[in-house]
Amino acid sequence: MIRSVTGILAGAVCMMLAGCGAQGEAYQPMAGPASRSVIYIYRPYKVLSLEATPMITCGHESIELEPGGYYDFVEDSGPVTCAPATDAATELKFDARAGEQYFIKEDVDPAGLGSHVRFRLMDAAVAGDEIRECSRQGIKQ
Repeated sequence: MIRSVTGILAGAVCMMLAGCGAQGEAYQPMAGPASRSVIYIYRPYKVLSLEATPMITCGHESIELEPGGYYDFVEDSGPVTCAPATDAATELKFDARAGEQYFIKEDVDPAGLGSHVRFRLMDAAVAGDEIRECSRQGIKQ
């Protein structure tokens, strides 16, 4: 009896963990052209932010990232702005340079009836470790 209960609990935990993050290809660095910059935007998995998938715009790309997801794109040199569709006051602005890679971390926290989105430009070494846990998303609008 105890073995069957333990087996059922173990199976339930495995099923819950399988649905924890975004589904997609594992992280692979993109080789971008030397005349443009490569931007990675990623959202690490957090239990408390599971319900919200806000639309965000970064440069000329718009996407809804699931927890545990990332998206990569190529952008021209110059100013880049990342902002959620619901709150332009939390935007991130930076200057992209040709041949450079940029990692932007999206944090989504529950706030009342909605959610609050923050963006941080991350150091490549730190972001490289975090983004490896994410899967590529393709929910582009």
